[in-house]
Amino acid sequence: MIKSEHFYLVFQPIVRVSDQYTFVVEEFEVLLRSIKTRKFPADTFHEILENESKYNKYICWFKSELEQKIQEYPSTKFSVNLDIDQFQFHSTFQFLKYFCQYHNQLIVEITEHTPKNNPKLLFALDGILKNIKLCDYKIAIDDYTEGINTFSLYKNHRRYYDRVKITFLGYKSILHILGLVLYVGFMRLFFSKRIEIVVERIDSLRKLKIAKNLSVCLQQGFYFTTDNNIRLSGKGDHHYKPNP
Repeated sequence: MIKSEHFYLVFQPIVRVSDQYTFVVEEFEVLLRSIKTRKFPADTFHEILENESKYNKYICWFKSELEQKIQEYPSTKFSVNLDIDQFQFHSTFQFLKYFCQYHNQLIVEITEHTPKNNPKLLFALDGILKNIKLCDYKIAIDDYTEGINTFSLYKNHRRYYDRVKITFLGYKSILHILGLVLYVGFMRLFFSKRIEIVVERIDSLRKLKIAKNLSVCLQQGFYFTTDNNIRLSGKGDHHYKPNP
């Protein structure tokens, strides 16, 4: 069922932007894609999550592909997305336990998707995050303000999160980003809690500059993968100047 001819992995760069609007690639987010559509295989993935046997084959394939890249690029960090529904299977915890040996290279992103197969998993989120932390991973809350990843959920579990990822979709999202920047600054000043912010969907130089002027240096999006032709690299010291 799960073979390389069905899926492949894309590695999207997460960059750090300087005051001069140049940037350096710091890490990569691991994205699942379908060979047929070149997009995330949402329907197929939901089918996999409904069948433990299929899921175990999938996670075994994913484990092999990811470990190959980690070993090939030992100085590179990778962010891996996990839906809460994936924690209905013991093999997900085995996957995380196995990759403990690479914990310095991995960040676990908890997606915004509501658990459909086992809704009770949402009430077990605290225990899930605790188990991830026991493996010494950094944890990111993905697509903040989307789906289940509300401010309320973040606040309830903020002791586990090291990073917040928020999407830049339009002018309204600028207010969400600004609010998050102010909140993170407050937490750092009064509680010594360091939280990283990553702004996603950066597809233009204008958005890059707006996010940087809002004090967000970590950015991700189409602009950094197509316009500037960045590829997966084992080195993290390449600087790029965006196209005008």
